[in-house]
Amino acid sequence: MSLIEDLNSKTVFELKSYAKKNGIDIYGVSKKVDILEIIFNFVPKETNELVVEKSKPAEKVKKETVALFAVRNIHRGGFGSLTRGYNIVTKEASEKWIGHEAVRIASPQEVATHYGK
Repeated sequence: MSLIEDLNSKTVFELKSYAKKNGIDIYGVSKKVDILEIIFNFVPKETNELVVEKSKPAEKVKKETVALFAVRNIHRGGFGSLTRGYNIVTKEASEKWIGHEAVRIASPQEVATHYGK
């Protein structure tokens, strides 16, 4: 039996357990069809902390970062997770997160005030 057939035969409770076990955010979703759609679209996140060129040794590349504030812990398949509170992410990742209802951009002054600077 394939994974798709196996998941289609599960109950909503079993699908929620599967999603939680695999770190898939299904917050606020209660219909089996919607849960299956989220699970089937889930792609594990890739980690790209280091950029390596063949002719040069591995070195960290400075990327432009943006501060985001998340109202709750969030996981989105394909590009990672945010924890409740302030999160520093790359500019590219912030463009994907801003569309989420529980995420907003945090100003530099706001972050500095929070951390006592």
